[in-house]
Amino acid sequence: MKGKRLISGFLTIAMLAGLCACSSKSNTDGETTKEDTNEEITLQFWEMNYGSDDSYLETCEKLVSQYEKENPGVNIEITLQPWDNYYQLFLTAVTSNAAPDVASVALDQPDMYARMGEALSLDDIISEWEESGEIDDYSEATVGSFTYDGEQIAIPYMVGYRGVFYRSDYLKECGVERFPQSWDELLEACEKIKKVRPDLTPLDFAGADMGLWHYFMCFALSNDSGIVDDSLAPGSTSEQYKQTIDLFKTFKEKGYVADGVLGHKSADAERLYYSGDAVFWFTSFPTSIFDYPEVLENTEVAGGIQGPSGSAVRTSSFSDALMVFSQTEYPEEAKEFVKWWAKNSSALFAEGGCWAYPARESFFEVDTFDNKVAQGVLEEVLPTAVPCTWPAESIFPGFSQINGEQVMNYSAQEALNGAADTDTIAQTQAEKIQEALDIAAEE
Repeated sequence: MKGKRLISGFLTIAMLAGLCACSSKSNTDGETTKEDTNEEITLQFWEMNYGSDDSYLETCEKLVSQYEKENPGVNIEITLQPWDNYYQLFLTAVTSNAAPDVASVALDQPDMYARMGEALSLDDIISEWEESGEIDDYSEATVGSFTYDGEQIAIPYMVGYRGVFYRSDYLKECGVERFPQSWDELLEACEKIKKVRPDLTPLDFAGADMGLWHYFMCFALSNDSGIVDDSLAPGSTSEQYKQTIDLFKTFKEKGYVADGVLGHKSADAERLYYSGDAVFWFTSFPTSIFDYPEVLENTEVAGGIQGPSGSAVRTSSFSDALMVFSQTEYPEEAKEFVKWWAKNSSALFAEGGCWAYPARESFFEVDTFDNKVAQGVLEEVLPTAVPCTWPAESIFPGFSQINGEQVMNYSAQEALNGAADTDTIAQTQAEKIQEALDIAAEE
């Protein structure tokens, strides 16, 4: 195939500078198209790693090969990017004039780069889809979340849902009749587990990466508290947020979380659950669970758990997107590729082991989602899912920094550390949020 196979880690400034010379970027002569030059062109495509093994990249390569056959003269050079340091990876590339032509990006990035003048408008794709009816394959809210200053700046691509895998057999053994419906019931269940099966870890989650704040915020959201409030002021000083801090303090004080939880990354949390040593695993529902049939057989799926001051159960969702950077030398070809990839990438779920869920509703028809886990997510989690920016309906200025720099990890980590009092944690978190809001306001 013509599309090159690349797996990338963090790129240094020097490497990015080299990319400037070889990738498709804008020049002083203005926009160029393949028709203008009558030569083959190459589009740099950075795809985030949504897979757990080599099958994801292999499936991407098959799709690239298909696209190149259908579009002679357009070559796609795909680079699979890791999630570690993705924020700095892209920021360094863009500010070094070495952005890819097309990329799949985290939910906060389109807004950030639109504010920098680095996101190409995709209004014509949306207009075409509105005319054909294809736009109905997406939820209106998801499409609307990727607009800036009245323009469509990205196309919805993947959605990550946060929730709980739990061992129903362990609950039964420990005398817990049902999945907890409230924080009090969760604490009661953890205490029963500790008494009956002291060898088990009741609560399993990663404490050393960005997943921590995702799960912390599921509790906060279910207690009617968000990163910001309705007026876009920091939400961490509310009583509802402080109750969430206290809950995580209790998790640690009572020994309901693993020893050394603050050093656990997602892979560590995964191993703990798959080894049969944990009961409630707060996760994004990885497909790797199918490699452990005994664990899967006794695993059920649940969403959030309502807080004492909460009006509804809410689970946090993260919508990612496809975007075209304005640095591209070939804007029309780049937009055509985005449109094609958005429509034809269902194989990523059917064959690639993608751990996220599609933004495109018709993709749920593939057999991949005809299983216990996926149906549990669709039936139990999706109905309670809200954007992680709730109560803000869309990305607010400053969220890119908050998300990319894991600003919200502070509350959960300090609560689990147990050294600071709740009011101090809440106030310091508010200052960190406000700092990001102020920086965005100055841009």
